[in-house]
Amino acid sequence: MEHKLNCWEFIQCSDNLLSHHASECMVCPVKKEFNANGLNGGINGGRICWVVMDNHCRKKSQSACFQCEFYFKVMTEEGLLNNANAIGIYLNRLDTRNLKTPNNS
Repeated sequence: MEHKLNCWEFIQCSDNLLSHHASECMVCPVKKEFNANGLNGGINGGRICWVVMDNHCRKKSQSACFQCEFYFKVMTEEGLLNNANAIGIYLNRLDTRNLKTPNNS
């Protein structure tokens, strides 16, 4: 099975951090989004990053993701239908997780 690049590999993020400024360092939420693991052949949210909440890739707004070269790469490799299916699976996993959370109002 061929290795499919995850967003942090394609963008070449340094240590998978959101910022190179020591005061702002935090682990990228895409890298730790286990609910998206395996979708589009990626690790965690690595190939569905534009859907992961608060990804702040390169400190840009989430709407900028739809103009990102990596977004177009994944859309081309996986196709629109497969991407839509992956997004649906991810959202269903999130919904299921939220339903199991105690005291969820």
